[in-house]
Amino acid sequence: MLVDTIRIVASDHPVTSVMILKSSKAEVSRSFNMSLKEGRNRVTIKKLPTTIDVQSVRLSILNLDGTPSENTHLSDMVCSASDAPSYDPSKLKLHALEIRRSGLLSEKKLLDTQAEVMVTYARTLTGEHTGTKDIDTFLDAFSNRGRKNIEAVMKIEGQIAELDNQIQEENRKKTLVKGSVNTELGIVIAADNDTQIQLNLTYVVNNTKWTPTYELHAVTGEDGKPSGNVSLHYHASIKQATGEDWTDALLTLSTVATDAIVKRIPTLEPAKICGPGAQPPIIIHYDRSRTPSRSRSPSPRRVRMHSPSPDRHHYCRDRRRERSRSHSPPQQPLIIQPPTQMVVPSSYPGSSSFRVAPNFQTSQETSPDDVLVLSDDEDALHGGENARGRTTDMPTKLVTQTPMTLTYAVRGKVDIPSDGKDHTVTITILTFKADIEYISIPRVDPRVFLQCKVKNDSEYRLLPGPVSVILDNNYVSRTKFTDVNRNDTFTFTLGDDPSIGISYERITTVTKEGTHKFAEAIDVTTYTTTVTAQNTHPFAIENLAIRDAVPISGSDKRIKVLLRKPEELVEAKEGEFVEVKDSGDAGVESNLLVKWEKEQDGLYEYRWKIDANDTVKFETVFDVKAPSDITYYFSNFGIHGKA
Repeated sequence: MLVDTIRIVASDHPVTSVMILKSSKAEVSRSFNMSLKEGRNRVTIKKLPTTIDVQSVRLSILNLDGTPSENTHLSDMVCSASDAPSYDPSKLKLHALEIRRSGLLSEKKLLDTQAEVMVTYARTLTGEHTGTKDIDTFLDAFSNRGRKNIEAVMKIEGQIAELDNQIQEENRKKTLVKGSVNTELGIVIAADNDTQIQLNLTYVVNNTKWTPTYELHAVTGEDGKPSGNVSLHYHASIKQATGEDWTDALLTLSTVATDAIVKRIPTLEPAKICGPGAQPPIIIHYDRSRTPSRSRSPSPRRVRMHSPSPDRHHYCRDRRRERSRSHSPPQQPLIIQPPTQMVVPSSYPGSSSFRVAPNFQTSQETSPDDVLVLSDDEDALHGGENARGRTTDMPTKLVTQTPMTLTYAVRGKVDIPSDGKDHTVTITILTFKADIEYISIPRVDPRVFLQCKVKNDSEYRLLPGPVSVILDNNYVSRTKFTDVNRNDTFTFTLGDDPSIGISYERITTVTKEGTHKFAEAIDVTTYTTTVTAQNTHPFAIENLAIRDAVPISGSDKRIKVLLRKPEELVEAKEGEFVEVKDSGDAGVESNLLVKWEKEQDGLYEYRWKIDANDTVKFETVFDVKAPSDITYYFSNFGIHGKA
């Protein structure tokens, strides 16, 4: 027999904590303190979000000190949509405001009536029945009462105007609220005696989202030199439309997706190699929310395979080896591998605000390309004979691993209303050491850009997201992180440095070869490129990099390119700096370093130091030899001509 009924409106009790997942879902926790009577107690919690997952609701009954309650137990629980109209939290407020406004309007109407009565009565007075003294007394009373009437009317009109503003604000808030709350939770708790408990309610709701965002702050000193330290503000952009506000709540952000949780251990099917005329191989498609399904007819886009010729078996051994297997060891079996996936590092640090744990996801939803195909190793087993009889556009390798879950605790408590708007919260602020480089590509843009190279030596993994670069509290640019693991390096640009001037010049001269009668006429065009850099800073630039390219020969072998200067670059290995010897030319820096960035594409880089208020220059010289009757041009070089 029920001895007590407790009714609770969820919005009257703030949310205690929220964990937002990466699948448009969030796990919400609430806490209710209540007094129970001995026997069975019915508890009704109303106005829960409409998007609640009723299968996710779970309860725990605790004593007020947080220990499990031993003299109570849950007897029944039902979570369903309420039969009542959808709960509108602003409706009651609007109704109360409208009632107050109506009352003020009635008071104003009463005062207007009083004023009208006084005026009507004054018009009935005449000199035949009223003396001068009586008229003076009436006029004094009329003035006093009229003045009080006017003051009362003005006060009421002011109150009405204030109420109109409040009603307008409530209507505005009403339009901002996204989502609805129309779910009701019915609970029956049996108690051995009268007691007080803390009822903890946890459930999953939809219509939530979080994405990482970043602000990268750099500063310069009084002399204009960038600091060697940068700070990264790790933010999260959060929006939710669950119908309930998260007020003064603890917030946790997770990369786990609830729809990726495996419901059961997958079944391992035997792998078989089928001969000619057999049915197509069975392909297992794993859906993360359903049991595995089978398909015997993969689409042509997934696997395309010609039928093998009748005189050739589709096995790892040929017929002769099958007959003589007692005399020779069998060949290794064919290994069939699925497509490639990206490998993510499997270890991250643990801390109070950064936890890593596997979510034990061992199967993934099969994409259209995730099917089994024969690897290239099969051709070796058949001597390459099957290569002409089979075509495939599929990758042939798959790397799988246990996915990792990252969890971030937001600093402090937050307020996230159910308005569907982006709200930015701070996860942490990190400080890194940065290597500053000055880089210029003068043939494309004759400016020097500041590039920072930073190593992520923090305990955080930097998830993909947009990055705003701020220099001296001024917005510089916007870039993005792809996925920066611990100890990975990332770069960003601080804009250009106008205190370093760059000039780029190119001179062309043409000479003739083979001018005698029986020799082919050859034009030798010499290109001399001169780059001049001027540093007007009061400090030295330690590592200025100038990047350029030497043209490379195309398909016409009659056109040849010969690099003449710097000579050290001709024999240099790709990626290794070599020192350019002093040429003795005036104004040419002697301790230059040069390397091939990508030799096959002709890309190279000069690097050297410029002292304060100093100017340096260097030259690159190359020849282009081609028959005189050939017309050629340079792509991406800004030159068109005929040799």
